[in-house]
Amino acid sequence: MNHGVTLPELMTVLAIVSILASIAIPPLDRALDQAAVDEAADRYAAVHETTRQLAIARATLARVEIDSARHTAAVSLQRSRSVWDTVQIHPLGTARITLTQKVVTFGPFGVGYGASNTRLVFARGAAAETLTVARTGRLRRS
Repeated sequence: MNHGVTLPELMTVLAIVSILASIAIPPLDRALDQAAVDEAADRYAAVHETTRQLAIARATLARVEIDSARHTAAVSLQRSRSVWDTVQIHPLGTARITLTQKVVTFGPFGVGYGASNTRLVFARGAAAETLTVARTGRLRRS
């Protein structure tokens, strides 16, 4: 009574598994890329709204500064005319960040202050999402 597996049986099973893996892996990669982009966009949207509400609550200027090399967003409050105090630094995930302006500043009424309109593009692989900050401080996702 022999309970072993023959070499042709083993090779057949390995061939079937490799074919199934080659079919399943590309959609999985695309899904992981889209998840990373969605995570980064969601995190920035939360930081953006938090900074805006902080400016309103404290009745002062507040800004969010994006560091695309470190994938972080720093929230700061204005202490004096040229001095900013960093309140928090938030990670934005692993997606690549491309932006037109790295600092978005909000006035005491939650409206953009100065040159605060910008466009952020979060991308990874074939997945990408664009966030546009209007002069009024509103954030639009597309």
